[in-house]
Amino acid sequence: MSGDWFRSLALVLLFHSLTWASQLPSQTPTPAASELLAAIKNLYQGEQWEAVLKLAPVSPDQIAELDYYRGMALARLQRWEEARKAFEAGEKKSPTDKRFPLELAGISFQTQNFSQAKAHLAQALKLDQQDSYAYEFLASLYFLEGNLEAAIKYWNRVGKPKIHEVKMNPQPRLRGDLLDRAFALAPASLLKLEDLSATQTNLDLLGIYPRYRFELSPRQDQRFDLLFYPVEKNGWGNSKLEGLFSVVKGAPYQTVYWDLFNLKQSALNFESLWRWDAQKRRIFSSFSGAWRGNPKWRYCLHFDGRKENWDLSRTYLGAITPEGDLRVKEQSAGAEILVNLNGRWRWKSGFEWTHRQFRNVSLDVTQKDRLFPQGSSLKYKTGFDVKLVQIPQRRFSAQSFATWE
Repeated sequence: MSGDWFRSLALVLLFHSLTWASQLPSQTPTPAASELLAAIKNLYQGEQWEAVLKLAPVSPDQIAELDYYRGMALARLQRWEEARKAFEAGEKKSPTDKRFPLELAGISFQTQNFSQAKAHLAQALKLDQQDSYAYEFLASLYFLEGNLEAAIKYWNRVGKPKIHEVKMNPQPRLRGDLLDRAFALAPASLLKLEDLSATQTNLDLLGIYPRYRFELSPRQDQRFDLLFYPVEKNGWGNSKLEGLFSVVKGAPYQTVYWDLFNLKQSALNFESLWRWDAQKRRIFSSFSGAWRGNPKWRYCLHFDGRKENWDLSRTYLGAITPEGDLRVKEQSAGAEILVNLNGRWRWKSGFEWTHRQFRNVSLDVTQKDRLFPQGSSLKYKTGFDVKLVQIPQRRFSAQSFATWE
C-alpha cells in the first residue's frame, strides 16, 4: 500500500478544506467587527499569517469568526497546539458551525492523533450529514490505519472508491471462471462494502482459503487497484514436507489425517481421519464441492464411523453400578447443502442417517432401553447463520445461528 503517497493526498485534502471552509457563512458581526473581519480576510488571502494573528489576538470576547481565522493562520504556520486552542474557543462560541470540528480534525491529523481526528469528524457529520469532505477525510483515516472495511463504508457515502483492476498475488490455482463468480465485485466499478462482504463469504464457503486479505492500492487517476493476497490450499500441501506434517500432526493422539484440497482446481475437497486408539476408534471422511460450479452453493457428503468404550462407573448415578465399559458402535452418513444468500445470511439444509449399537450394557432392561436405545434413525436438519451486527469502524461483528432437526 502506498502509505506515503496517501498521506500526502490526505494533507492536500486537509489544506483544501481550510481554503474551502473560509468561504462558508458564519454569525453576523457588528459593523466594527465587520471592518476588522474584512481586513483579516484580506491579510489571510495575501498569506500574511503573522499580520492576521496581530489583528486577531486571543480574546474570550471576540466573535467566533476571529477565532476561526486565528486558528487558520496558526495552522498555516504549523503551530498546531495554538491552532487547536483557537478552534476550540471558536467552537464553544458557535457550536453549530461545522468548520470548527473539521479544522480540529485536521489539527489532530497533523499531530498523528487519528482517534481524536475521527471524533471531530463524527461531530462535524452530526452537524451536516451531507458533508462529502468529512466522509472522505474519515475514510482516509481508516485507510491509513489499515481498516479497509471502515474506509469503504465512508467512501461509499461519496461514491468512492472506484476500482480500476483486481490484482492477485500469488495467482490462485482455482479455475478462473469459478474464482470470477466468487467475486461479487468487478473491475472498473464502485467497490461497495456489501459486495466485499459477499465476496468474503463466497471465498469462505469454497473451503480452500484459510487466510486471505484485501488491500487498496491508490493510483494517480484517483482510482484504486484492489489487491487480493490469498493463502490457498492445494492437494495435500504446497510441499512434500507440509503434506507430510498434515498427515502425521495427530500422531501423538493416535490419529492420522488425509486431506486433499482444490482437486481439479475446482474447490473439490476431500477430508478424512483415522484414529486407532483402542478406546475410541474412529474413521471419518467427507467430500465437498461447489454445486454446479456456483461458489454460492456448496454440497457436502460425509461418513463417520466410531467404536468406543465408555467408562460409566464415575458418571452413572443409577441404582445399579455398571460392570465394565460400555461398548458403543455408531455409523452415520449424510448430505448437506449450504447456500450464501448474501453477505449476511447463509442457509443450510441436509439429511443424516445414523445407526447405533451398544454392547456390554450391565443394566436392567428398562434402564437399558431408555438410556441406550439401539437402532437406526433418519433426521432432517435445516438452519441459518446470520451476521447480526457489523461495525467496521470498531472492527466488531456479531454472528448468530439457528438450527432445527
